[in-house]
Amino acid sequence: MRSKRVLSCFIFSLVPLLGLCGNLFTPLEMPKYDPQKARLGAKIFTDVRFSRKGRSCESCHNFYLNDSGASVRDGRVPTLINSYYFDRYLGDYNFAGFEARIAVSVFSENELDASEDRILELIRKNLAYKQAFESAYGEANTANFIDALKEFLKSKTAINSKFDRFLRGEVKLNDAEYNGYVLFVRLCSACHNGVSLGTGSFTKIRPSVEEEDAPRHRLTSDGFELRRVPSLRNITQTAPYVNGQTDLRLAVRQIAKDLLKYDLSDGELDALMSFLATLKGEMTEAQDER
Repeated sequence: MRSKRVLSCFIFSLVPLLGLCGNLFTPLEMPKYDPQKARLGAKIFTDVRFSRKGRSCESCHNFYLNDSGASVRDGRVPTLINSYYFDRYLGDYNFAGFEARIAVSVFSENELDASEDRILELIRKNLAYKQAFESAYGEANTANFIDALKEFLKSKTAINSKFDRFLRGEVKLNDAEYNGYVLFVRLCSACHNGVSLGTGSFTKIRPSVEEEDAPRHRLTSDGFELRRVPSLRNITQTAPYVNGQTDLRLAVRQIAKDLLKYDLSDGELDALMSFLATLKGEMTEAQDER
């Protein structure tokens, strides 16, 4: 068993050296979106009046305080930065695509808890919303309400990270970043790959004591919780992490130990942190103005 692991680690360590990472990682590109609809979606995203519980999308997915797109309190709430590129979604209604997942979030009593009647009534009574929907869509309905949120989230894509520019051959990684990259490919790329460096598969995590009330449909027979592998893009900006951990170094060390049965040395951890810092993309001023 140990010899197989050593051989596997050796093989994966050769991947970046041989330039074979083209199938593992893809540079992130800005998706096309409608600026007018995105502006409307931004207003909806922060409006608590659509919820029967007086909360907004922003209440859980924060952009205002730190532009993380994640909860400032709860490690179970994922970031929405780059969410257009997420591959898998896990919720009460099983797996769904991007637009369908937004719809689940809008109407679920555990999330926004809106209703079609409430949405249409508020738009009908609010002249600004009524005019905005007529201008952008020609009419107001729940499909267009969800589409506006989709266009807003598409606009919250962080592009041109150093890693993207490295993949495009525009820059080189420094020694620390490259060493972390090689180690990342060897240890982490089986789950964290593709354009999002994650979100394409699920893994088992032992819930913390505070999270023992995890939904039963997410618990496995051996007591673990099934969670989507998170995207690592902008990971240095999107705390808290697994089980509410706020320190990224501790979170990385914990994941390596718990899931990979691998004890990272301080040098290896330093290298990984250097590489993870290259995954921070840019939320450009032009995007924000849209």
